[in-house]
Amino acid sequence: MEEVVEKTPDQPRRSCIQRLSYFVVDTLESSFYRYGECVASHPWRYIVGCLVFTGVACVGFFNFHQEHRPERLWIPQNSDYVRTLDWQAENFPQDQRMELILYEAENVLTADYVREMYRVHQQVTSIVVSNAQGINYSQDDLCFRVPALGGEQRQELRRIKQQIFPNRDPNEDLDWSLVFDKSIYYQFYTKMPTACLEVGLLEVWGYNPDLIHSLTDEDVLYAINTVNMSATFSYPMNFTEFLGGVTRNASGHLTGARTALTILAMQVSRTRLDEVIASSAGLSDEVDAELFAWEGEYIRVLNNNTGRPQGLGVFIQSQRSFGEISGDTILGDVAFLVVGNVTLFIYVQLMLGKFNMVENRPLLSLLGLLSTFMAVGVSFGLCSAVGLLYGPVHTILPLLMLGLGVDDMFVIVQCWHNLTRQERRQEMKKRVGCALRHAGVAITVTSLTDFAAFIIGSTTVLPALRSFCMYSAIGIATLYVFQATFFVAWFTLDQTRLEDKRNGLIWCYQHKNWTPNSCSQRDLCQTFFDKMYSRVLLMKPIKVAVLAVTAVMFGASVWGVTNLRQEFNPVWFIPQSSYLFQFLSRILTYYPQAGERGAVYLGALNYSQEFQKIGQLTAAMKENEYISAVDSWYDLMVGYTKDDTGEDIGGKALNDTFFRQVLSAFLFSPAGSRFQTYFHFQGNLTVAQPTPPVTACKFDYSHRMLEGRDEQITAMDQIKQLVNDAGFSDFAAPLAMMYSSWETNKVIMVELVRNLSLAIVAVFLMTLVLIANLITSCYVLLSVTITLVNVMALMTWWDLTIDIITCINLVLCIGLCVDYSAHIALHFMQVRGSRDERVRLAVKDMGPPVINGAFSTFLAFVFLARSDSHVFLSFFKRFLELCLD
Repeated sequence: MEEVVEKTPDQPRRSCIQRLSYFVVDTLESSFYRYGECVASHPWRYIVGCLVFTGVACVGFFNFHQEHRPERLWIPQNSDYVRTLDWQAENFPQDQRMELILYEAENVLTADYVREMYRVHQQVTSIVVSNAQGINYSQDDLCFRVPALGGEQRQELRRIKQQIFPNRDPNEDLDWSLVFDKSIYYQFYTKMPTACLEVGLLEVWGYNPDLIHSLTDEDVLYAINTVNMSATFSYPMNFTEFLGGVTRNASGHLTGARTALTILAMQVSRTRLDEVIASSAGLSDEVDAELFAWEGEYIRVLNNNTGRPQGLGVFIQSQRSFGEISGDTILGDVAFLVVGNVTLFIYVQLMLGKFNMVENRPLLSLLGLLSTFMAVGVSFGLCSAVGLLYGPVHTILPLLMLGLGVDDMFVIVQCWHNLTRQERRQEMKKRVGCALRHAGVAITVTSLTDFAAFIIGSTTVLPALRSFCMYSAIGIATLYVFQATFFVAWFTLDQTRLEDKRNGLIWCYQHKNWTPNSCSQRDLCQTFFDKMYSRVLLMKPIKVAVLAVTAVMFGASVWGVTNLRQEFNPVWFIPQSSYLFQFLSRILTYYPQAGERGAVYLGALNYSQEFQKIGQLTAAMKENEYISAVDSWYDLMVGYTKDDTGEDIGGKALNDTFFRQVLSAFLFSPAGSRFQTYFHFQGNLTVAQPTPPVTACKFDYSHRMLEGRDEQITAMDQIKQLVNDAGFSDFAAPLAMMYSSWETNKVIMVELVRNLSLAIVAVFLMTLVLIANLITSCYVLLSVTITLVNVMALMTWWDLTIDIITCINLVLCIGLCVDYSAHIALHFMQVRGSRDERVRLAVKDMGPPVINGAFSTFLAFVFLARSDSHVFLSFFKRFLELCLD
């Protein structure tokens, strides 16, 4: 016969943990009893107090800051990447903004599609915007301009070359700065025409409408296979670099391509930027208002597919796109919040009330949901007030608060229904005190564990995760207070209304001679757990079967976890239906062969004395196994100076005056003019004059194709080490766009293990103190661990990876798992009887709120299955996994 646990004077002496737990629990129960009495005695005071506090907290919205710059969201702020990016913004600001156009078809190398590219080019050149003063700006006014020696100028240079060098091929490249006296060459240079930098397939024909409109398919293929010079700029150009998904014949000639890329370079005006710096504070990059407006028109015009040839898709990216898409995503998510709220309201009303005119509780359900949004408002207001950022992940917070808030509502109402007959005979305030005495401890356990999990998560080095966890922790703490105050106050008023037999919807209307119908008095959920579920569960064969199935599932899940990949890409946070995601997904598909490109930035060095260090770094990078190419001005400058002066300056320290003279000559030569934007000077760069002192410069490099996280991180770290080993006297660091993701991948696994470990330890200690039983606390911990492993295994089969969303979800999973298991465990320890009787009572009394809480949380997220947001879809999948477990 099983032992009956009773509190009697003859019980064994309590352990230290038990004494601490009984002290804590007794203190909590007595405190909640008194608090419940107080709230029930003065409900309107507490309602008004909660509303006033919410209103005051919401003042913080005036400092609300939405962040969508990847470097401020997903990367540790003490990382080399952020440090280099900050230095770049201050010392080497990017004055060029790239606008990209991608054409896709079964074969873009046809005459009709080339003519469509020209039509798009004309659309872009015809875009005109006006500023506040009514001045019009077109691409020609806003673009980045470079010397253009194409067309008639190119033909004239060929004739001159033929006269001077009659025995040389007129098509052979010739550096005119080495042929003529410098004074003559510089006069020619100052009169050289310029054009907007726009590179793509149309450069083959120099944007000549007559040539383009007369093309045949054969002409297009012939030109792509033979032309290697830009018709506009007279630069050597490999046009196959703009093609993706190419096909070749047996001789190696191009026969087709799936995509063609066009790049437009626009110029930020620092003069106009100074005038709009205050109004542009919300932009992700520094940009003048005129160019920003032009980019908006560029997006609008090119996203209009009217008149496109059949089979050709046009996809675009503007530098403005990232911020714009982020803002649109926030607005698009509102629909999911509305639908989720309506569905949840219907479910809560069905579960809290009964099917008759008096005992239904529509207003209480609505006000209970209102308390969750008040908690969200407080969280957002307080966090905004202290300057915490709001990122793409934060859009899920209202739904998260809904799920957690409804769980607390169900526990409070269930504890009211669980009152004994003696307790139900007491006056209203004492009954509310008794209900809150039981419910308060339960919601304290779950709220504290959730709060602790998120507080631990807020210590991470990842800004978006840290901010999200702080928002969540404050929201959970506020929700805890509001559910025990605002909801309980309204529950008191609603219960008073019910006992006066007033209508559940129209409180002022009283039903006379009202008696409830018998059907509405049945609690089907509690009956199911009491009469069916608990009885079946307690059968020995079922117990064995449950343990066996759990062990098998756990074993399979452990195997699944071993296949879980770590991968993070900020592109995932862009909605899949957006034009930007469509563009980026195709870029990653059709242009993976080049490897990641980067640049080494150098600060205010003593360039004349450290010139050889730059050469040594360039040589070391060329020898590195992870670098495929280095495009350094150093090598070209050494070769040019030797041809120009006869002196070999490679690997030598130079006289400062001589260095600035030869650097100026190089930068104004045909070979070096493209590197002018690679230097920043303490003054203006002037033709025929030595350069001012160099304050910053850069040179480019490209990684080879890298496979997987480990190789990417190794490649990045080796380049950093090469630059550090060069021993420059001032700032020196490499920077590449994908280093942002690689920096995150470098720390995210460590952060995940650390956060999960600390959260599990904190949860165990709290449950141990509040439950006061080591074995029961271990069972809770085991339940949490098994669920966590199962969720991680299902991530593998969902094809999800370890990323920032995973960190958030898994920390949240710990809190929710504890919610469900701790309710049952705590009630099991509080009731009397044999072990089976206590199981039955625990399942009967706490099963309904647990299942209702879990299902309501699922309902809050179920409509996210229709979202195209990576954040929403990830949350939906993981909450589905959690509810199934």
